[in-house]
Amino acid sequence: MTTRAQILDAAYRTLVAFGYNQVSMRKIAEAAGVNQSLLHYYYGSKENLMLEVLEYVNGQLLARQRTMYAEATGFEKIWAQSLAFFEEDVRSGYVRALWELRAQALSDKHIARRLDEVIGGWRGLVAGLAKQALAEYGIAQQLDPVPLGRLMGDVYWGAEAEILSGEDPQLHFEAIRLLGNLFRWLALDERANGNQIRAKRGAR
Repeated sequence: MTTRAQILDAAYRTLVAFGYNQVSMRKIAEAAGVNQSLLHYYYGSKENLMLEVLEYVNGQLLARQRTMYAEATGFEKIWAQSLAFFEEDVRSGYVRALWELRAQALSDKHIARRLDEVIGGWRGLVAGLAKQALAEYGIAQQLDPVPLGRLMGDVYWGAEAEILSGEDPQLHFEAIRLLGNLFRWLALDERANGNQIRAKRGAR
């Protein structure tokens, strides 16, 4: 493991364990087994280091997700595996770490800007998944994948916030599992509408 990876891994563990406000460069240096002055030299501030940590961990998770998308066959399998990944991210502390920084972003434009870049990677990924699902279910011409992707993402964001506030995670995992039926429901609805239109034309 490189010194950079050692520092970022230690900083991530410290963020998850203590929360943003209780993290210090001293605690991170101790966890990483390096001199505190080294952290200041490379990162300058706790804020910069925390953002580097987020981008480092998020990059690994996005790569994991893209690999799974490429290997899975069909939307239903992708959705089921995505939920399994989400459950893992809740347990590992990644979701907490992300929301620790989201809270800071409310009053810090620099953090907000960097965080928006990180979240943008997920929004693009999910919009692509929505486009794939629409094509798979034969309704690509009728619906826009971008708002559907946002809907899918918003369900996850809402679940994260509720779980962190103390709600039973299983309830939200089940809600996400149910949303996996969204495109099948939309396809059935589009077909029903098409049948009604054809029936009206035939009655004329």
